[in-house]
Amino acid sequence: MTREDAYYERIMLLCGYWDNYDEWLDSYLETEDPLSDIVLELLDCHGDIKEVEHRLNLYCLEAPFDEESVYIRLRLYLRDGYKNGNLSKDDVMSALFLFSQKIPFCDFQNQCGVLSDYCDLAENGILVMKEFDVELNRWLDQGGQVNIDPLWKMR
Repeated sequence: MTREDAYYERIMLLCGYWDNYDEWLDSYLETEDPLSDIVLELLDCHGDIKEVEHRLNLYCLEAPFDEESVYIRLRLYLRDGYKNGNLSKDDVMSALFLFSQKIPFCDFQNQCGVLSDYCDLAENGILVMKEFDVELNRWLDQGGQVNIDPLWKMR
C-alpha cells in the first residue's frame, strides 16, 4: 500500500465515506503477498473506523509522500462522480465542504473552501448560479485556482 493510497482513504473516512472501506482493504488482501504491516494493522482494527483512521494517520506520518497527487485524485473522484451522475451537485458541494474541514491547510483545502463558500453566495442570489456552475465545472476538469472574478460580474 502506498502512503498516497492510505492518505486518500483516510480523508474519505474522515469525511464519512465508509461504504467502500471493506472493498478497499479487501483489494490489498487479494493483491499483496506478503501482506504489508499496515494491512495487517488495519485487519487488527476489526472495523473500528476511529482506529483505522488513527493507523492510517500514523502510517502517513512515517515518511514523506506526494500529497498533491492525492488532492488531484480527490478532485477527479468528484469530477467523475458528477459527470457520470453518481454524485449530484449537492453531493459535490457537501464533499468540498468536508474536504475543506478535514484536510490540513494547503492550496487544495483553500480551493475547496472557496468553492463551498461561493456556492452558498450563489444559492442566496448574491452571485449568478450559472456563472458559479461554469467555474465549478472548470475547476473539476482542470483544478488550479478558483477564478472568482467572473462570479462577481454584474447581473
